[in-house]
Amino acid sequence: MEKIAEYFKDKNVRINIEGNIGSGKTTLANAIFYKINADELILEEFENNPYLPLLYKNEDVGFQTEMFFLVSRYKQYHKNSYSNIVVSDYDMLKNKIFADITITNSKEKEKFLKIYDILTEDIVKPDVLIYIDTDVDTVVERIKKRNRDMEKTIAREYLEMVDKGYKSYFSNLKDYIYVDGNNFNVFDENQLKELLENIVSYLEGKIWVK
Repeated sequence: MEKIAEYFKDKNVRINIEGNIGSGKTTLANAIFYKINADELILEEFENNPYLPLLYKNEDVGFQTEMFFLVSRYKQYHKNSYSNIVVSDYDMLKNKIFADITITNSKEKEKFLKIYDILTEDIVKPDVLIYIDTDVDTVVERIKKRNRDMEKTIAREYLEMVDKGYKSYFSNLKDYIYVDGNNFNVFDENQLKELLENIVSYLEGKIWVK
């Protein structure tokens, strides 16, 4: 692990992690952050979104929910944009995936996408994008175990739609690192080391821009 941490010294790297609710994004982001001695750890501020609990109760607040998240993530993204090594438990791409599911009004969805395009036109893409692909059965069990009040009303059908949205998005994307969320154990040092080595190998195939 020391050699891996040494590799990241004096580098400019942004690592974003994506996947369904309960797929292990935050846990992995924390693990990578500490192992490579990163400068910034960005965690999604979902608990600050006042519309999210209402959305999980099937209330029609999709536009408000996604606009809150979009602006919040935009602020976080730019606040930490000058750090050398950044690890985030989300990527801006998730805004479009979730908006496609939660915003049911076509005019509101069109409005959201226009705002999204404006806000993200100058967003720097991550050097490494990790996709944790986790079965719905697995995320359902994990959500139950962590026992967050607002998540108790999440319908399985909603998680299935999110899973489908991610699978569809990444099926058309080649430039990312795939993680099998059903079998990957972030607390297994060997598995974590192998993933970090894959990240280094991935970066070695890229041209560094400082």
